[in-house]
Amino acid sequence: MDSSRIGFRRLLKVGSSTNPSRWAPSFAMRLLHRSFRLQPWAIVLPLLFTASPVCAQSIDYGASEQVFGEPITSSVTGSPQRSSDVPSTTEIITADEIRRSGAYDIPGVLRHVAGIDVLQWHSDDADVAVRGYDQPYSPSLLVLIDGRQVYADYYGYTPWSALPIELADIRQIEVVKGPNSALFGFNAVGGVINIITFNPLYDHVNSASFSSGTQGLADGSIVSTFKLGDAGGVRISAGARSDDDFSVSESALGAGTQSDNRAELNVLAVVRLGRNVVSDFEATTSSSNEPELSSGYITYDTHYDTKSVKLQVAGDTAIGLVQASAYTNWISFQGSSTIPEFPNVQLDNQVTVTQLQDVFKVGSHHTLRAAVEYRHNTMPTLANIGQISYDVASVTGMWDWTATPSLAMTNAIRLDDFTLERNGPVPAGYGLTNAEWNGRALREPSFNSGLVWRPGAADTFRLTAARGVQLPSLADLGGLLVSSPLGIVSGIPTLNPVIVMNYELGWDRTLPSTGGRFRLSVYHETLQNILAFEAGSDYSAGLISIPANIGDSEATGLELSLDGRFRRYWRWGASYTPEIIRDSFEPGFTLATTAVNDAQTTPVHVVNLNLGWARGRWETQGYLRYESAFYGIERSAEPVINGEVLTPIPDYVSVDSRIAYKLSDRFTLSLSGQNLLSAQQLQTSGLEVERRVFLSLQSRP
Repeated sequence: MDSSRIGFRRLLKVGSSTNPSRWAPSFAMRLLHRSFRLQPWAIVLPLLFTASPVCAQSIDYGASEQVFGEPITSSVTGSPQRSSDVPSTTEIITADEIRRSGAYDIPGVLRHVAGIDVLQWHSDDADVAVRGYDQPYSPSLLVLIDGRQVYADYYGYTPWSALPIELADIRQIEVVKGPNSALFGFNAVGGVINIITFNPLYDHVNSASFSSGTQGLADGSIVSTFKLGDAGGVRISAGARSDDDFSVSESALGAGTQSDNRAELNVLAVVRLGRNVVSDFEATTSSSNEPELSSGYITYDTHYDTKSVKLQVAGDTAIGLVQASAYTNWISFQGSSTIPEFPNVQLDNQVTVTQLQDVFKVGSHHTLRAAVEYRHNTMPTLANIGQISYDVASVTGMWDWTATPSLAMTNAIRLDDFTLERNGPVPAGYGLTNAEWNGRALREPSFNSGLVWRPGAADTFRLTAARGVQLPSLADLGGLLVSSPLGIVSGIPTLNPVIVMNYELGWDRTLPSTGGRFRLSVYHETLQNILAFEAGSDYSAGLISIPANIGDSEATGLELSLDGRFRRYWRWGASYTPEIIRDSFEPGFTLATTAVNDAQTTPVHVVNLNLGWARGRWETQGYLRYESAFYGIERSAEPVINGEVLTPIPDYVSVDSRIAYKLSDRFTLSLSGQNLLSAQQLQTSGLEVERRVFLSLQSRP
């Protein structure tokens, strides 16, 4: 085969042989095989290989893991790599770790990961961020399922309970830390979470589970795969959950009144269209209800309806591995508050994304990637008085150079061209016309660049730099432009994007004596043009909420982790992640008018410990998390508008645990608990988090 071609045919067949040398003719497999001696070749190039759902769905992860004895990922580079060789600070949470966590949702799994911050506001309402800067409707973490965005950029956050996926669907969760806009585009500035599901082309998954416990929890799910011979496979999953919210103080401002419930259905089909072509089609729907804390620290009773369709085709061609994909997401949000001054909210959003890429080699040391993307994002403004939308056309280029067998350099750059549009009436007295929206355009570059050095089999060093771009949400840009009893809830078209620069030095060392790994990452990050949704009020003009860029911030921190096994049946892990944030806001922007204070609302010290044991039919796992004292933000009762204040959150220790007994080869009974140390514990400025205990019965073939 010519060296300019990618062996996609063999990539599709990965796992058909346990001899890695038989994969060598494939470009992707050569990279995987070569990882034994090099792997960390680059950091951005790897980051520029698209983490497409097709590539992810076409790889036989299970067979690869058996060969290499560790998780395999393609999310960082777009081609399969051992997790220990990935050229970025990446954590891979396996299906086994998800099961042992005892969690019933994805934030419950992520809270045990070093460098991840989780704010649990309500029973099923949580916000997740990477390396600080967590807040209600956390905007800086881009979340995907098999490469399809599930981040709701109409408001700039991830509605975790509305995601159309069950934990039993998930093969692994890949957490890529730091800006990754050169690969994923806007909003991948704090990090990226790509949730990889089981592939019905290779995986046989038939499971059912039911859980019942405190807070009225009732949770059930089923996941099943069906083979279409060698031509393909289908996976169907469905689930439903209901439970009660945490106890609510009658004095709580805007307390939610409804219980939580969710339901979802997900259908994925993967089909071989020929020897060198694979296609996958996915359709999803979900519905959820829950109390939810908004970015203005007001609790709304919310209802979500989501739908999505996706089609992707990839094939080995004369010009390389060519991949085309398209998907559309629909999301409908309804929210109501107990505060009469705040109107009920109805928001509907549709985003359509099309992508085309080609990955090819020039000689034996250079890998190139060229990609284009088009995105259309639209929503009616609040009360349907107008329509606001934007279009983004993007072009990406990447060059990966293997300079020596132990040293590699990767450079990737992306250019996003953004145009804004609005139609419909503008509230009287606002002072802007649609011309201000329709003339708004941005052209923003992003990049990932790095050197990866592997002096020996045990050590990997990474030096990286990246520029990420966080786009103002459609709500920030005018999607909430509507009159209310207190004046005008506003959005403005002149906001600038948040620019994030990250510099990082990392060192990983495998520890054969303990069967584990030591990891150290030191990073410095700067943020410019920080956005605040409530940056001030001009009552003379009748405005009550004016989004604005309020200033800059910087963060310096490190991640130190160590894990391993001992005495055959035991496994353990520990991490320490200190971080210091310094804010530098423009004069006049105070906490009371911005609801932003990252320097004081991020704990400086976080420690995670875990210990597990498994023998015979028994298995148990425990997790401890310590957070040093910090401050939360809450809205005081008077004044209702612009009344945010800091409230102290004492340092705390929380403990989660799971114990399981295998009743038979098919059925497992488990007892899980979260926040076990006390009946109620203050972890945020919202409701006290309650102890939760639930019993689960799982059936697996």
